[in-house]
Amino acid sequence: MPRVVQVAARTRAPHHYRSRSVAPTRRHRWTEQSDGGDVSSVSPSPWRLVVADMDGTLVSGTTALAHLGTWIGHAPRIEGLEAKLAVGQVSDQEVADSYATFYEGIAVADASSAMSGIPRIDDIAEGVAMLQQRSVPACIATVSWSFAARSLADLWGFTDVCGADLEVDSSTARFTGRVARHFGPEDKVAFVAERCRRDRIGLEHVVAIGDSRSDLPLFEAVGYSVALNGTPDAQAVASTVVNSGSFLTALHAVPGLLS
Repeated sequence: MPRVVQVAARTRAPHHYRSRSVAPTRRHRWTEQSDGGDVSSVSPSPWRLVVADMDGTLVSGTTALAHLGTWIGHAPRIEGLEAKLAVGQVSDQEVADSYATFYEGIAVADASSAMSGIPRIDDIAEGVAMLQQRSVPACIATVSWSFAARSLADLWGFTDVCGADLEVDSSTARFTGRVARHFGPEDKVAFVAERCRRDRIGLEHVVAIGDSRSDLPLFEAVGYSVALNGTPDAQAVASTVVNSGSFLTALHAVPGLLS
C-alpha cells in the first residue's frame, strides 16, 4: 500500500498580501502516487503558475551551496556559514559574498554539471510534466545561485528560474569569484510579480511551494502556498502543510491543481 501523508489545510483570503494568522479548518490525506489519467481528458487548472523553492524543497538533505562546496573542496567552511544563516547570524548577501570567492576560475559548465548528482525528492520531473499537460508553467525561485537552479530546471522541465547571480567572464565562461547580483526573499516576490505581469495573470492564481524563512514573503503574496517538509515558521504561514518525499504529493495537495 502507498504511504499515506497527512496534510493540514488552511483556507485564506483571496487577496495578494494577507495576515499570517490562519486557523486550520480541516485535515486531508494524500497518497504518494500519480493519477495516471488520460492527458486528453484533463480539466483546465484554476491555477496559472507554480513556483517552487530549491534548497530544502526540491533538493533534499543538503543545499546547492553545500553540494557544490563538497565538489569544490570547501565543504567545512560552507557548512559553517550555512549554520549561521539558518539562525539569522549572517544575511543571504554576506553568505553569497563569502561563497563567491570559492568559484573563481571554475567553468560555468563544470559547476552546472556537478548539480546533476544532487539529492532530491521524488517525482519532480513527473510533477512538472503533469503541470505542463494542464498548461501550468513551473518555475524555481531560490536565494541560492541562479546557475544551480537553471541546471536543475533544465533537468526537470521548469521554464524559468531566479536567484543570486555569480559574475562570469564572458571571454572564458568562468566565474570571476564575485557576485553580480544578490537575491533575497523579497526578490522572489518581485520575480513572480513580474512574471505575472508579463503573462497577464494575478498573484492570486499562483501556487508557491517552499520550506523555510526565505519563502515566507512569497507565501504571503500568492493565492495558495504549500509548506513541503517545512520549518515551523513556514508551516504557520502556508495554506497547506505537506510532509512527504514526493513533489507530486505537494501538487495533489493544492485544490484543483491536478484534479
